[in-house]
Amino acid sequence: MRSTVINCAAAIALLTCLSPAQADAKGGWTIFHSSTGFSVLYPATWVRNGISTDRLDISSSRGGAEGTKIKRGQASLVVMEEEVSTNINLPQVMSRYTQDAVILGRHEIHNREALGKACSTFEEIVAREPIVPPEDVPVRVPYVIDTEFFCEANGHKYVAILRNFEEDKKQSIYQQIALHVAESLRLNR
Repeated sequence: MRSTVINCAAAIALLTCLSPAQADAKGGWTIFHSSTGFSVLYPATWVRNGISTDRLDISSSRGGAEGTKIKRGQASLVVMEEEVSTNINLPQVMSRYTQDAVILGRHEIHNREALGKACSTFEEIVAREPIVPPEDVPVRVPYVIDTEFFCEANGHKYVAILRNFEEDKKQSIYQQIALHVAESLRLNR
């Protein structure tokens, strides 16, 4: 795995750069190269969680934990290749990730940055689910919003999952960033 910091001008060929205010990245992007053969760009100010080389797991700020644990005012984003992608189709992958959630919205996005080895179309699903199963705790449980991007390229399925607390004021900014990260996905095979 290799990470490289690049500026917005260098990234323009791969994706349309967000303004510094939108990206919370001051125009800087880092390239993540996975051990499974894909790469993506992500805001340089976001923090890597863990040391995984097969998936990108980042948070908008320090704190929280690897995987699904976030704190209020924070977002997490995971980008990975679906492990069993050759045995199931993309709708089955989407169903696996959204089975216990309430679907708030769903639509297809055409990747305006698709060049060569990239996903040309994404299915975006926005869902709401409790941060922990309500039956596991005796108090009111907070909810998170999952914005998920699913795509397929060269027979491989990819998933980008953005999580933030419900009613987070930065949700639309986080969603823009997640979309740009997903659109930057390239196959290195």
